[in-house]
Amino acid sequence: MHRLRPQGPWFAVLFLTTLLVGCGEEESIENNDPGINDLNVVAAFGDSITQGNRCACAPYPSRTGILIEKVVLNAGIHGTMAGDHIGRTQTIIDQNHPAFMLILYGVNDVIHGRGVAGINSALDQMVLICKQNQVVPVLATYPVPIAGHRAFAGGTLALNENIRGLAQVHGIKCVDLEQEFAVDGDFPVADPLLMEPDGLHPNDAGTQLMALAFADLF
Repeated sequence: MHRLRPQGPWFAVLFLTTLLVGCGEEESIENNDPGINDLNVVAAFGDSITQGNRCACAPYPSRTGILIEKVVLNAGIHGTMAGDHIGRTQTIIDQNHPAFMLILYGVNDVIHGRGVAGINSALDQMVLICKQNQVVPVLATYPVPIAGHRAFAGGTLALNENIRGLAQVHGIKCVDLEQEFAVDGDFPVADPLLMEPDGLHPNDAGTQLMALAFADLF
């Protein structure tokens, strides 16, 4: 994918790197049996990092839509937890008939002290709902929090490891945002140049990096 590092305007700093590091294969995603679903519609499912309400910038779904020339629906709701929003997966599918769903969920569960096993179960059910409705699911890991949210870095790393494993079990794509955002070193915390001051939400440059990473699926 095109890896961006914000040393000036984001559009001037694009690098070639590998998508899906430790998270799956690089071939383009396909839906060979969409049924009634629209191949030109993608749903981006998640929390505030998907909604984009913490950055004064365009959120990653709209940026991804421009890059891939498809409609990418923003189904992110700030503050929501995976364990409470399993059923919303079906609602989004019923209302919009996307052929693909990008799932980035679970960090709020970590912040509120919910165990990784329960989050994994919720994500597993979301993936199964997609498959039952002929929607191709994609999982994504989270950038590892820094600054004011650094206390949740360990829980996020554990969550990310489970997300990678779940993607392998289901044989589906996984976008490894942990690795995409990581500073070089033994502990892969997110690069502060890609994050808002709260250390949890991507800034403009980080949001563009997300868009590029998801766009490289298509």
